[in-house]
Amino acid sequence: MFRDNPAAKRGGWPPRLRLPQGAAMNPPFALSAGQWPEVMEQGRVADEAFAAAYARTGDGRRAWIKTGLAAVYAAVGGPRPAACQRRDSLGHDLLLTTVDVPLDFVVVVCGRDFLSPARLVAAVVPALCARVPDVAVVRLGASWPGPLLTALELCGVEMACRLGVRGLPGLLAGLPAKGRGAVVVLGELALPPRLPFDLTVFSARIAGRAGVFGPPEAGFDLDALAFAHPDMAFVRHGGPCPDLPAWTAGPGGLADAAGCGYDAVYVAPQPGLSDLAAAPLVLGPGRETFWLWPQLPCEAFRVRRLGAAVVPSRPDIA
Repeated sequence: MFRDNPAAKRGGWPPRLRLPQGAAMNPPFALSAGQWPEVMEQGRVADEAFAAAYARTGDGRRAWIKTGLAAVYAAVGGPRPAACQRRDSLGHDLLLTTVDVPLDFVVVVCGRDFLSPARLVAAVVPALCARVPDVAVVRLGASWPGPLLTALELCGVEMACRLGVRGLPGLLAGLPAKGRGAVVVLGELALPPRLPFDLTVFSARIAGRAGVFGPPEAGFDLDALAFAHPDMAFVRHGGPCPDLPAWTAGPGGLADAAGCGYDAVYVAPQPGLSDLAAAPLVLGPGRETFWLWPQLPCEAFRVRRLGAAVVPSRPDIA
């Protein structure tokens, strides 16, 4: 499911399956699988940088990333079939054929303020499980933090690059040469006013605040939280507030959380069904490094193609 050894041959996960015979395939384009626009190739992160980041991250922090990655993998349902084809004979003599295939590519774009390995994994894994053949991540205006490169290494993403902010319009204009794809924007980034027709854009951003509830004796691993979300502010309710820079004390209890605008709430000892109204994501102890973007299911990275005909069983049809 994920890679442990950065020295292993890159590209081992997810497994790449051949389309079933007769399944619809995406048409050929100027940039084939594994090829990217020149502006991305010029800023490609070298394998040596991946390996160095992996080593610096250390065993404990890599284990945190793996825990979150495995949970995201389970949450999205694992890899989809390489292609699905279905034919239904419906009412009004309708013969409907549906073919479901992956997009040709997905590019995840983040800015210099994005620092979370957990939220990066949550953007990448659904595209991989959708069987998108080419997934890349672009960081604008800043070098790559080690934990983000390590997260990509463990996911099996081969293409990461650094690009100047002014290079984004040219990159987006060049992507249609790879076919039909999607761009996932993590955080606040200004996009050009006009985008290519075949390029779908998803926005995955947060306000940057999370609430923490519950008794301290049944609490959370604060080191894991800080590692997973170094760009998040945490507000402690109903208990002693940790003496840490990103933490502040907040009034009220869990019943008041829905009005706080939190991106997530962390509830100990275990969140209940009634707690789900508190925030888009409600997490219990042990899920410090888990994140999920509701707007990024596997289905967002696949294409449905439809064909309609008349059922050929009527006697007046030759």
